[in-house]
Amino acid sequence: MFNIKSIVKYTKNFENESLHSEIIMNHMKIEAWFRNQWVKYPAPFYSSIDIRNSGYKIAPVDTNLFPAGFNNLDESFGFLYISAAQHAFERLSPNITKILIISENHTRNKYYQSNIDALSNILTKSGYQVKVAALLNIETGEGLNPLLSQDENSLKYDGFKPDAILLNNDLSAGIPDILNNINQPILPDKNLGWTNRSKTIHFEYYSDVVSNFSRMLEIDSWLLEPLFRNCGEIDFKTKQGEDCLIHHASRLFTLIKEKYDYYKINEEPYIMIKADSGTYGMGIMQVRSIEELMNLNRKQRTKMSKIKGGNKLNKVILQEGIYSNENMKHDSHIAEPVIYAFGSSLVGGFYRIHDAKNNSENLNSPGMSFHPIPFKDACISPNNEESIYSDTNKFYIYGVIARLAILAAAKELYNVEN
Repeated sequence: MFNIKSIVKYTKNFENESLHSEIIMNHMKIEAWFRNQWVKYPAPFYSSIDIRNSGYKIAPVDTNLFPAGFNNLDESFGFLYISAAQHAFERLSPNITKILIISENHTRNKYYQSNIDALSNILTKSGYQVKVAALLNIETGEGLNPLLSQDENSLKYDGFKPDAILLNNDLSAGIPDILNNINQPILPDKNLGWTNRSKTIHFEYYSDVVSNFSRMLEIDSWLLEPLFRNCGEIDFKTKQGEDCLIHHASRLFTLIKEKYDYYKINEEPYIMIKADSGTYGMGIMQVRSIEELMNLNRKQRTKMSKIKGGNKLNKVILQEGIYSNENMKHDSHIAEPVIYAFGSSLVGGFYRIHDAKNNSENLNSPGMSFHPIPFKDACISPNNEESIYSDTNKFYIYGVIARLAILAAAKELYNVEN
């Protein structure tokens, strides 16, 4: 079992005492607020949230509604995952007994397969009969999986008729016809796939959520959210749309600099330019000045031309770069927390680590490793007898940030379904 008191430390003296203490000391008010929110906006079935902690601000930078990485969670806390998964399905229907997981098509990727194995194991131990199917015909590399079929508005897999469909495929390639016009519930809603969803829309919802939350605590919402901008179509190879990109980047640099000056933060502002739809750490670029953005080389432009599955990148979000000022105590590698949930129940997470990256770079890239964070005591409730910077209290704050992001996703889901 891991000792949660000895995982990470701040790399610099950047602790924001006011931010930490306001969240810790308002624990009861925060939990009551969340309970009221979940009544109106039920959380998506599961999610993972990437968080960056600079010390002076703590904010999510990505919310994944089709999470992989279950194999990186602490196995000794499996009882938490089982209980949360059971509750998430029971909320939908107590009659669900058979589940079909729709996986990504790269099932020969051993790391992703380990994720599917871990997720299947959680659901099997939760008391469900589980099968896994990819949408693609893996043998030929094209066309629909021949074992998938529709019969009387029900999806079947090799004769297996599930009570519910669990998507672990983000549908970047679009929603296949086989998932339309079926009676079984699809979790999460197929319309939350990257075909329809965008990071810009998610962070618009998040900005609204965190504004209300910050008003309740009387704190600056900037301390809990990344500033962002968006413009229309972009083609990095032909430079179409770059004038709009440069305009919004310039405005974003100004807004970040104003906040840094106000809080006397002696750091260089930077911006992360990301594909507005998609995941897997693709279509991401960091810039530190307008001049750098105006003088991209061929390699940078090629990198920003395609995303997962070879799909063309044509829309981006410009997001405030947030320094990750935590590192592992035993080797000083930069670390960022990733929090997992079934519904609104936080179940664990891990620190994503990269020994070749600095505190401003994207850690979700080849060469990354993971250190599980057990949440038996942490992330559920703070401890007023410990320092506000203790791991228990810091993990509670991570749990608050994660749930704010989940609530934003819940509002996305609410507007998709209504």
